[in-house]
Amino acid sequence: MYLALEFATLFIAVPSLYLRFRHLVHPIPVIWCFAAMSTILLNRDGYFSSFRFWGDRPNRKQILFMLARFALIAVIMGLFTILYDPGRFLSFPRAEPVPWLTIIFLYPLFSAVPQEIVFRAFIFHRYEELFGKGWGMIAASGLVFCYAHIFYLNPVAVLLTLVGGIIFAHTYLKSGSLWVSSIEHALYGNFAFTIGLGYYIYSGVLR
Repeated sequence: MYLALEFATLFIAVPSLYLRFRHLVHPIPVIWCFAAMSTILLNRDGYFSSFRFWGDRPNRKQILFMLARFALIAVIMGLFTILYDPGRFLSFPRAEPVPWLTIIFLYPLFSAVPQEIVFRAFIFHRYEELFGKGWGMIAASGLVFCYAHIFYLNPVAVLLTLVGGIIFAHTYLKSGSLWVSSIEHALYGNFAFTIGLGYYIYSGVLR
C-alpha cells in the first residue's frame, strides 16, 4: 500500500502538478532533482554501484538487435515527420546548426541520463514488488515516462515518449545497464531533434 501510494504521488500527482505550473520552472532542474533523490535512495539501498550504472557490456547480439530496431523505427519516424509535418523535416540542423549541435552534445548528459536514472534504475529497483521483473515493469516504466511528458500538450510528444519509454525499459531490463539504456535514449532523442520531431519535445516551445 505504501509503495503504491508513493508511486502514484511521485509519478502521477507530481507530473500533474507540474503541468499546472510548468511556466514557472524549467523541466531540466526538475528532472535533475528527481535524479538526485533517486540516486540517494539507490545508494542507501546499496543498489547504485558502478556496476549497476555500467553493467555488462552489451554483446554483439544485443548491439545488432538495438541497431536493427533503431533503423526500423528511424525510418518510421522519418516517414511520419514527412507526412505529418513536412516543413519541419531536417529544418532544425539546416536553419540553426549551432543550436542543433549544442543539443546533440548536451541532450545525452543533461536529459537522457537523469531520465534513465529515474525511470529505469529507480523504478525497476524501488517498485519491483508492485510490478514484477518482466513486462509489467516495462509497461509501468513506459507509461509513467510518457505521462511525465504531458506538459508538452501535444499528441506527438505522447506517442514518442510512450514508444520510447517502452523501448528504453526493455533495453534496461535485458542489459541491466544504465549506460546502455542512456545511450539508446540519447540516440533516439538526438535523431528526433535532427529530423524535426524535437519541436514537439523541446521545452523551448512550451506554450
